[in-house]
Amino acid sequence: MNSNIIKKQTIIHTKDLCKSYILGKNGINVLKNINLEIYAGDFTVIMGSSGGGKSTLLYSISSMDRPTSGSVSILGNEVTKMSEKELTAFRKSQISFIFQSMNLLNDLTAFENIAYIGYNSAPKADVNKRTLELLDAFGLREQKDKYPSELSGGQQQRIAICRALISNSKIIFGDEPTGALNSSAGRQVLDTLSELNKDGQSIVMVTHDLKAATRASRLLYMSDGRILAELNLGRYEAEQEADRKATVYEFLKQQGW
Repeated sequence: MNSNIIKKQTIIHTKDLCKSYILGKNGINVLKNINLEIYAGDFTVIMGSSGGGKSTLLYSISSMDRPTSGSVSILGNEVTKMSEKELTAFRKSQISFIFQSMNLLNDLTAFENIAYIGYNSAPKADVNKRTLELLDAFGLREQKDKYPSELSGGQQQRIAICRALISNSKIIFGDEPTGALNSSAGRQVLDTLSELNKDGQSIVMVTHDLKAATRASRLLYMSDGRILAELNLGRYEAEQEADRKATVYEFLKQQGW
């Protein structure tokens, strides 16, 4: 055995995870006995066939939805056993979610959309300072007093990412965060996420976009409620993008994508 192999830290663990829905008189099994580990520092991307269960898996492993059976542990906490009150407190302190629709509050400025999340867990002065630091880091300082309707799609999504970072969450989950953006804005958001991952942020993202998938350090492919295959790519480097894209495309083609 190679003693130099470093074992990755597991931050999400599922055991026999199942999710079913009732449609009319019929039950639909969306997730089927999934056993999965997600590791700290990875940029994990979930792809798959339409209706294959990828978004359902994301919501189940992020505690945003409860599975029908099986267990989910996040950062050593079995969230499937928590009450709704406990889950709410856990989410606020440990995880963040970036949605395709951004979900910014229209009557708050860019600054306020970020800061109000942080006020739940830290002194106002500290949150305001951290908010300005995030706006500076993402090149958005000049937009701090603008409302969402005055921002481009890419700017709105980067504000949403700042909001996800204000509480220093251990894990960021993304549900098609570039799905509603044009090519340029989408690349800005992917660049931002890649930089965060390079700094050690753990990210778990669902996407249907090949360009987004190339940013993965680990790519999971789902179909019919199961994880069929995975591809380990290592940390994203821009100069390797063309080769990574070709590798990902070949992998997806083998899975029937």
